Amino acid sequence: PAHRPLPRCLPTLAGPQAKRLSASKRKQHFINQAVRNSDLVPKAKGRKSLQRLENTQYLLTLLETDGGTAGLDDGDLAPPAAPGIFAEACSNETYVEVWNDFMNRSGEEQERVLRYLEDEGKSKTRRRGPGRGEDRRREDPAYTPRDCFQRISRRLRAVLKRSRIPMGTLETWEERLLRVFSVSPQAVYTAMLDSSFERLLLHAACQYMDLISASADLEGKRQMKVSNRHLDFLPPG
Repeated sequence: PAHRPLPRCLPTLAGPQAKRLSASKRKQHFINQAVRNSDLVPKAKGRKSLQRLENTQYLLTLLETDGGTAGLDDGDLAPPAAPGIFAEACSNETYVEVWNDFMNRSGEEQERVLRYLEDEGKSKTRRRGPGRGEDRRREDPAYTPRDCFQRISRRLRAVLKRSRIPMGTLETWEERLLRVFSVSPQAVYTAMLDSSFERLLLHAACQYMDLISASADLEGKRQMKVSNRHLDFLPPG
C-alpha cells in the first residue's frame, strides 16, 4: 500500500530509498538505523537519551518477532500464541498504514507519536468522564470482546493491530487488571512506567476494559493510575 503520514502528527517521510523498499524492508532498515543511532548516544545526556534507548529496545523486540514470521507478508497475521481476549482482539483487526508510518520514524519521532497517542487516550477518558446513572452493562449486548475493542481510540487501535506488537505485554496487563479489579472493583492501581510505549499499551488495555487511566510526572518519573468508572467491574466476555 502507499505510504501515508500519521494524521495531524508528523510530516510524510521523504526520500527515494523509502519508496524503493517494500514495507517489511523499510521497517527493518529504520529499526537498524535507530539501533545504530542509539549506540552513538553518550549515556551522560540524561532522560531524553534514556527514552530514546527505551524506544530502541521495543523496536528490537519487534524485530525479533519478525524473525518468527518471515514467511508472512505485512498484511498477514502471525499465528496466535494462546492470546488473551484483548490480545486476540488486537490481532484480529485490520489497521495497517499508521503502524507502517510509525515504524519508519526515528527514535525521537516515535517518542513524539507515542506521547501524542497517550495524550489522545487521556482526552478521550476526560470527555467520557465517570459513569453516571444505572449500570446496564449486564444486559447490554455490546460487551463482546470485539465491541469492547472498538472503545479504544482509532489511533490506538491502529497501533495495536499489528501482529508484531509484543502480545505478551498486552496479556500481562490484561491479566493484572483483571486480577486487581475482579477482587476490588473500587481499587486504584498504580505503576511507574517511564516507557512511553508501555504506557500506551496500558492506556489501550484500560480503554478496552472500560477503566479510567491517567499518567503524570512524579519525582522525575511517569506514574500511571488506573481506576474503575463503575461500582462493579464487568470485564469483556
